[in-house]
Amino acid sequence: MRAGRVLPRAFAVGGVVGVAVLGAGWPYLHGAPALAVVNVLISGGLATAGTALMASSPTRRAGAPLLAAGVAWVATWAMSWNHTLLPLLGIAGNCSFYVLFGVGLLGYPHGRLSGLADRVVVALAGLAFGPLMVVSVLTSRPEWNGYGPDVWWPGWFADLPTFQTISDVYQVINPLLACGFAFGLVRRVRALRGPERAAASLVLGAVAVAGIGVALVAPPIDVDDLDGVMRGIEAQSVVLALLPVALGIAAARRALGVATAADRVLRLADPATIASVRDALRTVLNDPTVELRFWLPDLRCYVDVDGRPADVGGSADLGGSMDIGRAAAAGSTAEAGRAPEPASGARWTREVLTRDGAPLAVVTGDPALGQHRAFTDAALRAGRLALENAQLQVAVRAQLVETHAAHLRVAGASAAQRRRMAHDLGDGMQRRLTDLARVASRAPDADPAETRLLLRHLHEGLLAANQEVRDLSRGLRAADAVPGGPTS
Repeated sequence: MRAGRVLPRAFAVGGVVGVAVLGAGWPYLHGAPALAVVNVLISGGLATAGTALMASSPTRRAGAPLLAAGVAWVATWAMSWNHTLLPLLGIAGNCSFYVLFGVGLLGYPHGRLSGLADRVVVALAGLAFGPLMVVSVLTSRPEWNGYGPDVWWPGWFADLPTFQTISDVYQVINPLLACGFAFGLVRRVRALRGPERAAASLVLGAVAVAGIGVALVAPPIDVDDLDGVMRGIEAQSVVLALLPVALGIAAARRALGVATAADRVLRLADPATIASVRDALRTVLNDPTVELRFWLPDLRCYVDVDGRPADVGGSADLGGSMDIGRAAAAGSTAEAGRAPEPASGARWTREVLTRDGAPLAVVTGDPALGQHRAFTDAALRAGRLALENAQLQVAVRAQLVETHAAHLRVAGASAAQRRRMAHDLGDGMQRRLTDLARVASRAPDADPAETRLLLRHLHEGLLAANQEVRDLSRGLRAADAVPGGPTS
């Protein structure tokens, strides 16, 4: 959904929920306008943020529990009416709020719990604010909880000592859950990667403080009158007001990051060099693992920043090319210019095309970048001209790499030729000298005529061996004369 439609819809939902909390808490809030504003901010802010997050695929799963938490906070204030079933509705709303609040924030911004510790905290919160709270209601009377005696209350197993024990247990459980919640949020901040880290760390840090604060100000469940109950809700409201403010600031920072991504890339990549372009993208995308691969039409392959041939296969998200040029031109690009289809679970990868739709470069990075398409598109769109300049520089490096490779191939061929010549000389000389030795061994038994014949054979053999040495010497000098050949 487009941003122009998302924000009005989100504010509309938040406005409805904000007004609803005034109706739910009217007996108490109409005499406390400042507190009323705070609670409108809490419930309306959560509903607005949740609705906005649900409109974006990366944050959809985190938005639903936050929206539900805003509605649950409205239900919490129903206890202020203090008759019929409304106090029970308020208790159910308050318990649901903290479970939904925990699930939404521990999963923020992508809606997934990050590990076993988070799941344990959520499970314990579910037990504490679910079955244990039900037991506390069943074993108590409404006046023990601060409500009027005429309130409908299923206290079928009312027992004051049991109820007081459960109240004492909550005084221990609440701080422990808050600390576990804060610990989970700190771990979440440290695990965040990519452009979301700057925005989400603010939200999660504020919520960690708010969670501990709520646990410290939460009153025991056994109170004397409704004023005691409402004072506890009032104290929680003041602390929880940090959350919508933090969410609003985070949303503003996220939008500002997208709006300024292009300008930051252009500024950091000036003057455009291979290193400056790569470093600019690493800084703006907040990912030190960003790497570049450039397509060189002359070589029909991708090369790295050093000009060496590089493989871009097995990367994720390559299906989303940065086709900023003409679609028709992109469709006519040769298949050799397209990087291979990615394998799931690999690094985030985007293909950047020129204005004419020809392959320009492939940018890879942390998989977390795949959740921020608008942000990365803005950065890569701004960096396209710098990437084109860098492509020319990489082409020069690639030519040097190719020249060096050719030099090594010629040198290797020359060395192989010399080894073959040395091998041939060794074999030839060994055979020649063996033959001469065999001829010379017959000299003592020969008459003078045969001796002269043997000496002539020895002389001819030595001359032939000498000629072979001369031929080898000329061959070695010829090999040294080849450009790039080895020197002896």
